[in-house]
Amino acid sequence: MTTNHIRTRQMQYQITPEDYTALRACLSARSEAERAGNVHTMFFVSYLDWIQDGSEMAVPGQAGAQFALHYYDNDPTYLRLERQLDGQRTSAMVTEAECRALLAGETDWLLNRHDPLFRDFYDALTERMLLPQMMLTFHREIYTADGLDLWVALDTNIRASLQHMDFLDPQQLERDMVGQEGRILMEVSYSDRIPEDVLCLLEETAPRRRLLESVR
Repeated sequence: MTTNHIRTRQMQYQITPEDYTALRACLSARSEAERAGNVHTMFFVSYLDWIQDGSEMAVPGQAGAQFALHYYDNDPTYLRLERQLDGQRTSAMVTEAECRALLAGETDWLLNRHDPLFRDFYDALTERMLLPQMMLTFHREIYTADGLDLWVALDTNIRASLQHMDFLDPQQLERDMVGQEGRILMEVSYSDRIPEDVLCLLEETAPRRRLLESVR
């Protein structure tokens, strides 16, 4: 089954620990986190999409369609394939066996899944030569606002690895990432408006944060 989420405005920032504490307090006052847990993500990008800022590995750019695989809370039994394109996120479930086949270079199974998302992913792998380029692990808290199409994610302890064959082994990924200082990111997606108290806090922290991505 494919799910779609459309939000016309998306922003992603790198924030400080102080700003994280303030934002979390503000968002928690409105409602409890919709969900929170550990996330493991693998990005598929072409070399033209790859971004490196000095020695610091950054999240790959999102020019054109961007594909990623995710699993949660150290359980790779079922994964989610996600595509981001023009402010729309489309996702579908992938099994661990299918993911292992993909990591081994087997792509024909994608054509057996009767879902346009898998066909698009197959075309991207074969025509644009997408490759698994980077893994991220982090803890994500997601907040939503009642009555508004607002989605805020706070990601802490973000660490990266280039050892894509370790993607389905959380313990090995932990060993790959020893010694990294985790970054903190905030992602905001909305289609209507941001509540005043959240907007004021975003404006207050603006001088200290760094915009990584903006889609309108």
